[in-house]
Amino acid sequence: MNKGLSVFMNVMLSECCSNFARLFLRVFIGILMLSHGIAKIENFDLMVDTFPDPLGMGHAISLTLILLAEVGCSILLIVGLMTRLAVLPLIFGMVIATFFTYPVITLSNIELPMLYLGIYITILMLGPGKCSIDYLLKRAYSVKLIEEKQAAKTSREVKEEIINEAAEPEN
Repeated sequence: MNKGLSVFMNVMLSECCSNFARLFLRVFIGILMLSHGIAKIENFDLMVDTFPDPLGMGHAISLTLILLAEVGCSILLIVGLMTRLAVLPLIFGMVIATFFTYPVITLSNIELPMLYLGIYITILMLGPGKCSIDYLLKRAYSVKLIEEKQAAKTSREVKEEIINEAAEPEN
């Protein structure tokens, strides 16, 4: 195979795989966390009085906030809408779960929240990729900006033509 073609194919496949990997990571971790949130909703009455309150806001408020993050932000993550913003409450929740929830921090206690935390930080750094609503919105906005710039340029050119025609002496 031609070396140039080989390099081209590797670059194209790499970009394609990178975007599908981001999609997979977002959907995979989003569904897993969504299941945690749904389980908390189903058992809200049982959990509300015993849910950890490491920040001192009250058990009900702490549970409600983590539910909003686990359900709402996971849905945003799955569809790739406001991805980097949506992952921030999840990162915060996992930092709290990892370091401030357990009286004694052991690897067996913090292993799962640390895994989630690592994946969320990875998503924050990588971004949503091209298989996301974020990408579609960015692309649509970019097209709109280009059209506006072209319209402004055309308008400016028309004005310049009018000025030039007015400045030309009539014969």
